[in-house]
Amino acid sequence: MISYDEALRIVLGSAEPLGVEEIPLFESGGRVLYGDAVSDVDMPPFDKSAMDGYACRREDLDLPLEIVEEIPAGKQPVKEIHGGECSRIMTGAEVPRGADVVVMVEDTEVREGLVHVRRKSAARNICFRAEDTAAGDTVLSGGTIIGAAEAGVLA
Repeated sequence: MISYDEALRIVLGSAEPLGVEEIPLFESGGRVLYGDAVSDVDMPPFDKSAMDGYACRREDLDLPLEIVEEIPAGKQPVKEIHGGECSRIMTGAEVPRGADVVVMVEDTEVREGLVHVRRKSAARNICFRAEDTAAGDTVLSGGTIIGAAEAGVLA
């Protein structure tokens, strides 16, 4: 009989690395990631609204605000926000230039076509560009076993 250390030396001396193969993402479950996965994009890719509301300037919250455009998710803003202006914005939509806060729709009231902020909050309600991940960040390390969450990150 041989010792544990001798048996381990024999096994490790005989072991060879497995080959590397490229496979479709949907077939990757249970596989091991060969190398580090690096993000090629910023996430989010732009400053985006964290909720439905009005994008405006914090310094204007005491003023009645004129709505200059509506920005649904997926549409780029066209207008820049200036004093006394706001844009109606949906969750996930890009925040227009000039705006530094999104006021929740529940904290506003529209009277005679103008938005009035009823309740102010310290929250900006904006998810800033690259807040989650910046291009070039390692998002998964080589050697990671790929499960559902990891496949989502890779996607």
